[in-house]
Amino acid sequence: MKVSKREQNWQEHYAQLLAYVREHRHLPDKRKVENRGLLNWWKYNKKQLKAGVIDDTRKRMLEVLSSTRTIHSLFDDDNE
Repeated sequence: MKVSKREQNWQEHYAQLLAYVREHRHLPDKRKVENRGLLNWWKYNKKQLKAGVIDDTRKRMLEVLSSTRTIHSLFDDDNE
């Protein structure tokens, strides 16, 4: 099955943000221009999720990303 360009872009952004969160243990900083695109992508998709227009597959993927952020914050050195 051929994947649309839009789907491919969504998957790429998701993978980039997931890698960023795993490495840095938080979402990108809005004050850093080089990371702002990923943060904006996250915020847009969270709005779409709240509006109920995201399909179940993407919804589960975004939930994994949210839980990754939460898990990292639980084990972050600053919370000891």
